[in-house]
Amino acid sequence: MKTTRLYYLGLSGLALVCVACGASKPSPELVTARNMYTQARNGEAAQLNPTGVHDAYKSLQAAEAAHEDDAGSSKERHRAYIATRKSELAIAQASEALAMKEQERAEQTYKQTLEQQSNQLAQQNVQQSSEYQQQLQQNQQQLQQNQEQLQQAQAEAQRAQDELRKLESFREEAGRTIISLPGVLFEVGKAELAPMAARRLDTVVAALKAYPDKEIVIEGFTDAQGSETTNLALSQQRANAVRGYLESRGIPGDRLRAEGRGESSPIASNDTPEGRAYNRRVEIVVDQATASQPASDQSRQNVSGTDDEASPAPRQQQRQKSQQPSQGQQPSQAQPQQPE
Repeated sequence: MKTTRLYYLGLSGLALVCVACGASKPSPELVTARNMYTQARNGEAAQLNPTGVHDAYKSLQAAEAAHEDDAGSSKERHRAYIATRKSELAIAQASEALAMKEQERAEQTYKQTLEQQSNQLAQQNVQQSSEYQQQLQQNQQQLQQNQEQLQQAQAEAQRAQDELRKLESFREEAGRTIISLPGVLFEVGKAELAPMAARRLDTVVAALKAYPDKEIVIEGFTDAQGSETTNLALSQQRANAVRGYLESRGIPGDRLRAEGRGESSPIASNDTPEGRAYNRRVEIVVDQATASQPASDQSRQNVSGTDDEASPAPRQQQRQKSQQPSQGQQPSQAQPQQPE
């Protein structure tokens, strides 16, 4: 009984093997359709294009059904071809959708970048505008301060000029301003400024502020006492001393030029102590029509000299005559300063 049962089981297994061996293989088109669908189902198409993947699945099912009915038939191959193309289409559409998303993200990033740049530029413009307004306000304040300082300097210069006019030391002629300082700046025969000279020269400095860009010439004069050579050197030293004082009070040195005139150009007679006192002078000349040019440095060596009436004997009659004031030239009406 047992042997009979084993015999029938063996026959059944053999039959199954024969059936399996007799089943037809799928066509190459169906194999391709299966592989393509697997790629679509397991890739990004399943998420990005599920409808297309489902259509490919249905086409593959139709190809599988044709295979079951008639393996290797043209119907199987045709439906497998359609399934393959639908899987490829689903993948392509998914790729397109992915590319569109990437493009949208790129465009969004670009817009955000533009917006950030626009905001930054707007902030920079606001900041620059604020800085410009601050700079403009500072410039306006500085301009106002400069104008106030200029007005103050002009007022001080006017007061100084009025003071010099009262002393009959200030005059204007032929486009020139002349400040004459007779006999009060130096000791007799000396080139060092006298103690009382500082106040007078400070008034001159204030008056000269009215001519900030003009060349200033300091001319030194002596009386006719002493030799011409000695007096010329002494007048140059005195002009240099005044030049140095003006420069120490803030007038640029390149606007100042010192010139010694000696005993030339007297404005009064050298025969009297009063006349000689007028001739011992320093004149500061401003040419109002000419801007300042760099002035060459003048010699500042101190040499002995004298210009008082107790010095060498009188000159010849011809020299005394040549040093009389020119016709029509009168000494100042101010009380002459006596040499100490």
